[in-house]
Amino acid sequence: MLLIFLHLTGLSQKGEALLAGLVRPAALKIYAAGSYIRSDYYRQTDKRELESLVGQLEEQVNQLTVQNAQLKIVEDENETLRKYLNFWKQSKAAFVMADVISRDGSQLITLDKGSKDGLAQGLVLLDGDGTVVGKITGVKDDISQACLITNPRCKLAAMIQNGTKTDGVAEGELGLTVKMDLIPQTESIQPGDIVVTSGLENDIPRGLVIGKISKVDKENNELWQDATIDPLVNFNDLHIVSIIK
Repeated sequence: MLLIFLHLTGLSQKGEALLAGLVRPAALKIYAAGSYIRSDYYRQTDKRELESLVGQLEEQVNQLTVQNAQLKIVEDENETLRKYLNFWKQSKAAFVMADVISRDGSQLITLDKGSKDGLAQGLVLLDGDGTVVGKITGVKDDISQACLITNPRCKLAAMIQNGTKTDGVAEGELGLTVKMDLIPQTESIQPGDIVVTSGLENDIPRGLVIGKISKVDKENNELWQDATIDPLVNFNDLHIVSIIK
């Protein structure tokens, strides 16, 4: 009855207005706090979803990177094998393909083939272009060790492709280049001349490219002159070799 009376007389509206005025600031704060909590919740939810999505995309990128690297390795190996096949199509010599399984610095390598595969000490190693890489220095049943042509232990009977076909011995120098010394002063040699195997060694055929002369050391009062030979092989990319048997 009291509520009906207050409503009919209009007194309740004043009380409601007064109450609303008192409650409004607190209600606004509560609403604002609720909106902030709701917005923060949505932000955190979106952030977690975004982080999850980023994580999935990063995992996919990593998988694709691995697959791409594997495909690149296969592509490089196939290109190398094509070079070997093209070279050996033009040669009648018997050969064995071998993988380089370890490297001791820049001058010694170990191969995954050995005496069971017909390899023996002194055989010559070639790359896919038929360029001399080194010589086998030791053989076991299943593996072999070889010195690269820049190794001082690696000596090859060589010939300069000049007018007189100068013969000599090419040997590695400091793991960087190849040296050919004790060349008579009467021989005419110059930078740019190609050096090949002379065929004077057993099991190493004539005409395999060793490198190109980059420098000639010649003194007028000396009996001999020396030649520095730059190999035509990129030893850092050497993963497969062929060995002439």
